[in-house]
Amino acid sequence: MRNYELFSMKESEPIQEMMTMFTIITNELESLGKVFISEELVSKVLRILPASWESKVATIQEAKELDNISLDELIGNLKTHEMRKMELRKEEPKRDKALVLKASEEDESDNDELGLAMFIKFKKFMKNSTNTCNRENSGKPKQIDKALYDGCYKCNKLDHMIKDCPMWKIE
Repeated sequence: MRNYELFSMKESEPIQEMMTMFTIITNELESLGKVFISEELVSKVLRILPASWESKVATIQEAKELDNISLDELIGNLKTHEMRKMELRKEEPKRDKALVLKASEEDESDNDELGLAMFIKFKKFMKNSTNTCNRENSGKPKQIDKALYDGCYKCNKLDHMIKDCPMWKIE
């Protein structure tokens, strides 16, 4: 009796396997003298279905009186529903997966190529900017093009350094 009370259908288990196990349990109990009425077996089967079958169970309970439905009719109805669910699963993922895989493969390769190109450009930029900084800070005095340089902005003389300018003397 304990097996009957604790019996439940697993999420991925087919209806036929569940019914085979259920029939074995009920036949064992019947051999021990337990009598089941059809209504009791129908309601038990509806209770042991997993949560993914909730909508079908509600539909059956609303559409038919459980007193008038036989166990064979219920099992036939559940098998038909299971076959429809399996057909939908086979059709839908194929379309979605093909589209998703195709798009993701292109996106990944585009992103990889773009990322690699950006990395190479950044690396070249950093190398060039580092070399520029090293050249500027090499310790050699800069050569000033006198044609571009007007002179000291304080006294406008070209030939003296800022430290020699009388305007820059600190008192």
